[in-house]
Amino acid sequence: MVIRIQHLQWLGGVVAAAACLALGILSLHANFSDHMRYRRAGEQLQRFHASLIAATSVSAERGPANSAMGGREEDRAALTAALAARRALNDRDIAVAEAQIGRDTRSLALAQIARQLRDDLAAGRAAVDAVIARPAAYRGGAPTRQAIEAMFAAADTAARLREGLGHDAVLEASELASDIIINTVAGALREETGRLGSFVVMKLTSDAAIHPRLDAAIATTRARIDMLRSALRNYAAAFLPGSGIEQAVATVEDTYFRGALPYAERIAALGTTEPRPDADTFTRLYVPGMRPVEELRDRVATASRQTIEKLSHQSQLMVLASLLLTTVAVLAIVAIALVFRDGLFRPLMTAHRQVLRIANGDLSDPPQQHSASAEVRAMFEGLEMLRLQQRRRLELEEEQMRLSERLRHLSRTDMLTGLLNRRALQEAADHAFAASDAGGGPMSVILFDIDHFKAINDGHGHGVGDDVLRAIAETLGRSLGPDAAFGRHGGEEFIVLLPGDEARAMASAEALRRALEQVVVPTAPDLTVTGSFGVAVRLPGSSLPLEELVAIADRRLYLAKIAGRNRVCSSDPLGPLPRRAAGN
Repeated sequence: MVIRIQHLQWLGGVVAAAACLALGILSLHANFSDHMRYRRAGEQLQRFHASLIAATSVSAERGPANSAMGGREEDRAALTAALAARRALNDRDIAVAEAQIGRDTRSLALAQIARQLRDDLAAGRAAVDAVIARPAAYRGGAPTRQAIEAMFAAADTAARLREGLGHDAVLEASELASDIIINTVAGALREETGRLGSFVVMKLTSDAAIHPRLDAAIATTRARIDMLRSALRNYAAAFLPGSGIEQAVATVEDTYFRGALPYAERIAALGTTEPRPDADTFTRLYVPGMRPVEELRDRVATASRQTIEKLSHQSQLMVLASLLLTTVAVLAIVAIALVFRDGLFRPLMTAHRQVLRIANGDLSDPPQQHSASAEVRAMFEGLEMLRLQQRRRLELEEEQMRLSERLRHLSRTDMLTGLLNRRALQEAADHAFAASDAGGGPMSVILFDIDHFKAINDGHGHGVGDDVLRAIAETLGRSLGPDAAFGRHGGEEFIVLLPGDEARAMASAEALRRALEQVVVPTAPDLTVTGSFGVAVRLPGSSLPLEELVAIADRRLYLAKIAGRNRVCSSDPLGPLPRRAAGN
């Protein structure tokens, strides 16, 4: 049987067309999946923004509530009416958020948080109403503080709802992670600025005995505000360019940080014998300064919506482009096979080989085709488009690998405190000891744990215990130099690895011990935290590994416990140690 060249051409055309169709279907499926994912992410983002508005609304209700509780008796009716209007707006915003959550049957946990928000808000409002019902002379002090703290609880629940919906949006589209984080930071900034004002109201309506506690709360809140401010200033405009965020941040700087915030700090610093405004007057002067913070939040939310809309539009265009390119490529091959059988055998075989290379993952540039036929050039251009799409997919896979590497980095930190974990500490010790043995100076280990930590957990709950550990990590971490490695050794034990001899180690340990006494736990501000410290030194050329050095420091830590706790020990006793008792 004689094989005619046109039959071979037809066979080659069929194979090439089938391969192009298969690749096109794969590309179309991938792009369509991206498009649907961005649509779902847009829905999740809409839910997140609804929760963001609801959380801000809950925070905003504290302003008229503080005015109504701290205002003059003759203004009671007007202040109560303003509070009722604010509550109506708040209820509307919460209802919108609940409706958004209800559209997703997977959001059972978030729906439960929304119900908890309703309950917490009702409890807070009841406490506020009970204060307002009192005569003006009997509203201050503990009742007002308790009412404001009850409204804080509702705001915390609203923040949990916001964070849960933000998490769902990031799961749908990781590209939204930076947008969600910036939105969350903007919402948190609005909440913290409101809390600072509420703490000042507490101070205006409380006696002098409670002022130190409120001053500590104001200082802690101010520190969080500064941290959130720094994050927005450094990253918002970079992640959302061309969205007007930079101008919005500048407005917040001018209006709040140069106006409302200094005013609040000035009022908070007034003594009880100095003339002070009432809570209503302070609130009316302070709250307008926070409006640019809300406008910044709205601008960030708008920018993130535009981001997901752009991604969705681009993915839709890619779906159409994939469909169009696949159709064009297949039709071109079929037309060439039908119309120009003679003289196209070689180009078709070349196209067939290229398709197989792409299918096998070889995306390198093929040899240049020397053909005068426009139809043949169009076919190879279509193949090049497919190749570029596959290269883009490989780039995305490489990006996922980089994200995995970032997760590996996170695995080196302690989940609760954010400090180095044991694995990271061991790596740091290996490098430091090698440098010490190569001509560096001595290396020291400071090991300390929290005195009576079991009593803290038993008396205040494990949640407060965790807050103690986090507060210690944050406060002591700031007091250590860049050459020190600070990590959590386990439980309530912490370890510091730093260069220097025993004198420097003792001085550093003593500084840490004093800093530990100043730690403020937000959930238990009256709690005083102390610790016992053990110090061990490794000289250059020593064969002591980290485990033995830590064991020496642990023994000396125990000596500090025996000596009465809240002290530093760097030497061993002459005789054997008594048996170590349970607890700390």
